[in-house]
Amino acid sequence: MKKILWLSRHSPLPIEVVELKRVFGELEVCQDVNPFASADEIIERVRRGGYDDVVVVAPLSVIDRLCRLGMKPLWADMEQLSTAHGADFTYRGRHYRFVKFRRVVGVEVKYEDIE
Repeated sequence: MKKILWLSRHSPLPIEVVELKRVFGELEVCQDVNPFASADEIIERVRRGGYDDVVVVAPLSVIDRLCRLGMKPLWADMEQLSTAHGADFTYRGRHYRFVKFRRVVGVEVKYEDIE
């Protein structure tokens, strides 16, 4: 059985758990709502807990560091909707629908000067 760490203050949506089971088969999803200080701490939690995978809600800088350290976290791809119709959840007045999970293999940020 696959063991997945859900590292977020928000619990996984039922549709997200269904999708993880469809993709990975039998699994256990364990939520950790505790704040983390760094990507290194996330990796330590994954190793210490014996997790096979991790879903992380974190700043892009943390996701980037995880990837550079060899971890490829799962990312819940969400679509923002203009109304609550068809939404899987609402947060701060915004409506979202779960699309699919993706594996993050790297982060690239492009900049341009403001002059």
